[in-house]
Amino acid sequence: MPEYKWPPMPTRKVMGKRINRIDGIEKASGRAKYTSDYKKPGMLHAAFHTCPHAHARVTSIDTSAAEKMPGVAAVRVIAKPGTEIQWFGWEVAVVAAQAEQQARDAARAIKVQYELLDHLVHERDLKKAAARAKPAGEQVEGDVDQAMREAEATSEGVYGIPTLNHCCLEPHGSVIAWGADNRVEFNPSTQALTPIVTDLAKQLGVPVTNIHVHQDHIGGG
Repeated sequence: MPEYKWPPMPTRKVMGKRINRIDGIEKASGRAKYTSDYKKPGMLHAAFHTCPHAHARVTSIDTSAAEKMPGVAAVRVIAKPGTEIQWFGWEVAVVAAQAEQQARDAARAIKVQYELLDHLVHERDLKKAAARAKPAGEQVEGDVDQAMREAEATSEGVYGIPTLNHCCLEPHGSVIAWGADNRVEFNPSTQALTPIVTDLAKQLGVPVTNIHVHQDHIGGG
């Protein structure tokens, strides 16, 4: 591996220097607009009913109470009876309503029955998951066996890290306005713009070129 030396401090352009954030003033002053700040005329708000179990199968779902609640414009079932739920928080149904709280109340009114299935927590249980588990991988450099033989001392163990999760200041969400000629104005709260735009175009059944993304600020990533 080639040797690398840090450049002398006086010649460094970034390290050790005070750099002004391009969006610092907007965010510090509150002028920066995030996805949840955008309001469109006649906009409906959506809320999901999610599964509270790590592994289950949907046996029945009743949306009748949610459909009759004030402000509800539409209810759609995502995980139909027979669907195997693979993780906690899986989207089972979605409600669109005139106000955000109306959508949340209606989502809670949806009644779902589940058949609880075994769930796995540790890596040592992967064999029990069969096809549901991703294949394990390894990265090896050099001759490991030789290094172990020649080492003065060795220590073997199983190591792991806990789940890592983003803790963004901005709540996740999207604002979508469907205009004339199937032109879609899209305000997402994500840094992965290319894949999410492609997926949205597929779900809406419109060309990718019809999706116009507006992404000025994100609350972390």
